[in-house]
Amino acid sequence: MVLAAAAVMARLGEWQLDRARQKGERDRVEAAQAEPPAPLTSVLTPRTAFPDAAAHRRVTVEGTWDSARQLLVPGRRLGDSTGLWVLTPLRLADGSGVPVVRGWVPDAADPHADPRALPRGPVAVEGVLEPSEPVEGLAPGEASSVPAGQVALVAAPLLVQRWPYPLMTGYVVQAGARPGATGQAAALAAVPPSTGGGLALQNLSYALQWWLFSAFGIFFWWRVVRDDHRGRLRRATVGADPPPVPGREHDAEPVPTPDAGERP
Repeated sequence: MVLAAAAVMARLGEWQLDRARQKGERDRVEAAQAEPPAPLTSVLTPRTAFPDAAAHRRVTVEGTWDSARQLLVPGRRLGDSTGLWVLTPLRLADGSGVPVVRGWVPDAADPHADPRALPRGPVAVEGVLEPSEPVEGLAPGEASSVPAGQVALVAAPLLVQRWPYPLMTGYVVQAGARPGATGQAAALAAVPPSTGGGLALQNLSYALQWWLFSAFGIFFWWRVVRDDHRGRLRRATVGADPPPVPGREHDAEPVPTPDAGERP
């Protein structure tokens, strides 16, 4: 019974930890979204480490689309469907580039992803800045096994092999662009920005409390079992004759008993 209660308390601790993560992510995103849009170049520059404070920031950036180098990113969920992100580089005035997730399509042949519908002149893009995706989770050969025109992740180490100019170590999830794409490409499904990390301290403290209760329950069960075992051993030894000393079995001589007819 005690072990079952400890298991339940440990599970409640895990649940509170999940709540802490979810609430921390929501609070962090809401705080970042509350900030006014900032010029991208004031938040991040090419070939520099991505600052944690820049994640989920609303940014604006001006440049020109490099539509000839557009890529698709497979395995991306939108609601209950799996499709691809449409990833297009935006060239900045200094010659660098920033990856822009313009939208989502259900398959690679979807006409909404046609880059020929993009304007050729300068554009102003507004969106949410996200850090470059980590490549550590890729299986060996996964990065090179995607079809032509696709890339496994929106990751700077992979994109620098495809795009011949300095890149930002993050990407922008587009919320709007002026001028926008024309025709069917203008109907790309919008991609919601991802949520960030972080923990809600109140829920984290609840998780620690549940784990402490669970550990105390296990310790209490161990003490009960140990004390019961020791008590059984003590009861088994009460009243028992002491064991004979080795080598002393024949040392003691019997005391003679006087006959009934003899006088002392």
